[in-house]
This record gives sequence, structure tokens and C-alpha cells, in this order.
Amino acid sequence: TDWQAFTVEIADHVAQVTLIGPGKGNAQGPDFWRELPEIFRALDADPQVRAVVLTGAGKHFSFGLDLAAMGGMLAPVLADDAKAAPRTEFLKVVRSMQASVTAVAECTKPVIAAISGWCIGGGLDLIAAADIRLASADAKFSLREAKVAIVADIGSLQRLPGIIGEGNLRELAFTAKDIDAARAERIGLVNEVFADQDAVLAAAHAMAREIADNPP
Repeated sequence: TDWQAFTVEIADHVAQVTLIGPGKGNAQGPDFWRELPEIFRALDADPQVRAVVLTGAGKHFSFGLDLAAMGGMLAPVLADDAKAAPRTEFLKVVRSMQASVTAVAECTKPVIAAISGWCIGGGLDLIAAADIRLASADAKFSLREAKVAIVADIGSLQRLPGIIGEGNLRELAFTAKDIDAARAERIGLVNEVFADQDAVLAAAHAMAREIADNPP
């Protein structure tokens, strides 16, 4: 399949799913939201796949929601005089986006996220749906939504309490601050930190291999 926002490579029972944009910093536009659930449902159904590595092309994992590309969907409800119809349509869009990320969480094949550079907003929603998160030393994380007056409602608020605890989640959500890889490891957002992007991707594949070698 010719995906627009991802590449998918399968070798020796391990699939690598790579975010490729097309927006800057692998920002999440319409193609991302449409293709993500299709890809993970296909991997879930593929008996050849026993583990999945999820990563980003280029220096950054993801800048999060592509506001420019998605603006048309969001604009009607942001108007001060938004009526019930545009609000209802907007709710459908949000539920569809939530379902896209939930497809990652529901994938029965273990998903390992290998994160380098920025992981912002929707990027955090995405890695919260993975089973295991590994980071490079240059990784930075931000639950940025409060800074742009929106809510992190694509899964972060629901999934992160079980990963980093309520106190850490509330700090990140209310402040919208940036945290580095060392802090992310300390609070349990990532399992381990590696020297650079090549090292974290290699570690993710080594772990995927270890998983794939177990009985399915």
C-alpha cells in the first residue's frame, strides 16, 4: 500500500512504522489520522508480524497536530457563535481521531515507540498508546495543548495516568512545559534513554526481536 503519512516495512516478524509527515516535523495532518488505524489493524491481522517499532523520519518524532492542515475541521467550532451543528460535527472529528490512536493501543502485537527530538501534543497521545517507549538523549516531550487553548483529548489524559501517575500528568497538562529525556525516564514516560537516534532505533529493534522470538 502506498501510504502518504507513513512507511511500513516488515522483516523477520518485526514491522517498522515510520511517520514521514508530509508536514514539518512529521506533523499529523488528515492523511495521518486516516491511515494510522488502517495500518495498525492490518498489522494486528498479519500473522507474520509479532512486534512493531514505531518511529519518526528525520530528527523529530512528531510536532503533533498539523494545525494548518487540520484548521478547516477545527475552525467552525472555535467561532464564538458556534451553534450545535458545527459542534456536533467537531465531536465526530475528535472521536474519529481518538479511534485512530486507540487502534494503536488495541493492536495485539506489542508496539515499541522509538522517540528522538520533539514529541509534542498529538505525538504524546500516540506514544501513550504504545506498549513500551524508548528515547534518545535529545528527546523532548510536551503536552502542549494548554498553550494553544485546547484540551489533550486524543488519549493523553486517559492513558498517561497509568504510565506516569496523576501528579506528573497534571503538571505536564496544566503547565504545558517541555521536559527532557532524563525527566521522562525518571517519571516512567520512557523505559530507557539511549545516546542518539541510531542507538534508540537499534535498541527498539533489539527489543522487538526479543519479543518476536517468544512464542506468539
